[in-house]
Amino acid sequence: VIQYYVSDQAIGTEFFRAHKTSSHTGQLLERGVLIGGAVLTLLVLAVAVWALRFTHRIVRPVHTMHQALDALAAGDLGVRVELHRQDEFHEVGESLNHLVDKFAATLATVHMVADRLVALMGADAQALQDRSAAAQLQALVAELDRTMEFFRLEPRRTIREGDN
Repeated sequence: VIQYYVSDQAIGTEFFRAHKTSSHTGQLLERGVLIGGAVLTLLVLAVAVWALRFTHRIVRPVHTMHQALDALAAGDLGVRVELHRQDEFHEVGESLNHLVDKFAATLATVHMVADRLVALMGADAQALQDRSAAAQLQALVAELDRTMEFFRLEPRRTIREGDN
């Protein structure tokens, strides 16, 4: 049997060293947790800001087009879409603008032809019997028919995402 003899003073010194080391380790651990928490908080905030900007980049042109379509549905043919980007949204906006231009030009032609028809119909009844007035009416009706070819009255169809 081997016995070790340790004095009370040696035990006290070792206890003091161990306490000092564990206290220092606790302080380091506490500081590390605070720094790690701060870094994690900053990282979460940075990801949140990035996510908001990214979603806003997608939502903004959709919202702009929605506003334009609402105005068009209300009959405002003066509305145009302007998107400051060079992607699919820009292409859709340009196509919408082209459609509105074409529709406005067609509508203007229809109004002009209708006004000319009204003016011609306003002539006295005997003038309508005249061959030249009948020919003018036929020409106006033909022009109106050509103008309205822009609008095809076909059965309703739905174009779905992913259809080519």
